[in-house]
Amino acid sequence: MTNQNVVSVTIQSIIAVVGAYTCGFYFTELFHEPTSFIGGLWAVISAIIVLEATAINTLHTAKIRIIGTLTGAIISWVYLLFFPFSLLGYGICIAIGVLACHLFRVKPAIKLTGITISVVLIVSTIEKGLHPALNAGLRFIESMIGIGIAILVVYTANYLNKTISKSSEEE
Repeated sequence: MTNQNVVSVTIQSIIAVVGAYTCGFYFTELFHEPTSFIGGLWAVISAIIVLEATAINTLHTAKIRIIGTLTGAIISWVYLLFFPFSLLGYGICIAIGVLACHLFRVKPAIKLTGITISVVLIVSTIEKGLHPALNAGLRFIESMIGIGIAILVVYTANYLNKTISKSSEEE
C-alpha cells in the first residue's frame, strides 16, 4: 500500500466512523434516548464492517451486512415478543439464524446475523422497557445508517481520486 493509499484509507475511516457515530447517535436519540450511545456504536460497527477499498467490494459487503442485520433483527424481535432474554433462548435464536442463512443460501451473513441477535437481545436486558419492535427496528436502521455512510465515503473518495488524477494528467 502506498503512502497516498494509507492517507486515503485513514481519512475515509475517520470520516466514516465520525459520521456514522454522529448520525446513529442522534437518530436513536429521537426515538429512545437511553440507547443513543448504542445507536452510535452500532452505526460505527456497520460502517467499519462495510468500508472496503473499492466501491464494488463495499457494495458486496453492504449487501451481506443488510441481509445479516435484517435476519438477526427479525429473529430477535419475534423471540422478544414472546420471551424475555435467557441463555437457552439466546442459543436457540443463534441456531435459527444459522439455519435461516443456510436455508436462504446466504452463508456469509451468518456472522452478522449472530452479532445482530446478540446486540438486540443484550440491549433488551439493559433496557427492559424497550419494546422489541423498537429495539430491533432501531438496531436495523442504525446499521443502515453506518452502511450508507460507508458507501457515501467510498464513492466520494473514488470520485475525488478520479478528479485529482484527471487534473494531474492535464497539467
